[in-house]
Amino acid sequence: MRAFMSTDKVDTVLSFRSVGRSAIGRDRIQLLEAVASHGSITKAAHVVGMSYKTAWDSIDAMNNLLPRPAVVAQTGGRQGGGAIVTDDGLALIAAFHLLEKRLARATALLTDSESPVDPLSLLWSLGMKTSARNAFRCKVAEVRQDTVSVEVILSLTDTVSLAATITAESASDLQIVTGAEVTALIKAPFILLATGKTAPQISTRNCIPGVVVRREDGAVNSEIIVDIGGGKRLIANISRESAEKLQLAAESPVWAMFKSSDIILAIE
Repeated sequence: MRAFMSTDKVDTVLSFRSVGRSAIGRDRIQLLEAVASHGSITKAAHVVGMSYKTAWDSIDAMNNLLPRPAVVAQTGGRQGGGAIVTDDGLALIAAFHLLEKRLARATALLTDSESPVDPLSLLWSLGMKTSARNAFRCKVAEVRQDTVSVEVILSLTDTVSLAATITAESASDLQIVTGAEVTALIKAPFILLATGKTAPQISTRNCIPGVVVRREDGAVNSEIIVDIGGGKRLIANISRESAEKLQLAAESPVWAMFKSSDIILAIE
């Protein structure tokens, strides 16, 4: 992966390379897609703006990368006959685009965040996609176990800890022990927000102070992004009516609250 930086964006460039062979990047994948669409190397070369020789050299490189050919020439071969993209070639296209999307998400973390990026969270973003808006890489600080459930204390930053409650069976299956690295997932609608100088008297196990970074209103709900320090942000989804009653705006101090049972733990 290479990242080219300009004043306004970062473009992530992915390439596959076998030892001693030229790299396979976006241009060659586009050629492969054109062959699949047109059934002809000649037509595909014209569509992507390559010479016929360059197109064949590119196809040779892709065929050499895989254990079986990505493209098979039909009758006519190099004289302009047809060609088909094999199942291996189609798998190469799919794999390339999947990795591009995941690298783009990782690059967005680098460019969109105003705070330092956690490298473990960056790596996690490459391999995992979830509907939970909040995904935090944490270290297990303490495990408090009884016969039915386990309370897991997670170190999120130097000053912020989370408490998650899971079943004893889940803790055993996930091998949750002190010092383990886990990802804590929290859905945005599970997070309650409150204002005030002191922490609200509420039974929720987690109550974290923060500052509103921005508020985005929809027709019914509002999305509130909260800076909780240490380069971490929580996203809460509350009703727009509630956001207006609390007078939430950028730089508003808030308390973010959620139950320990609302946290899902995941391991790699």
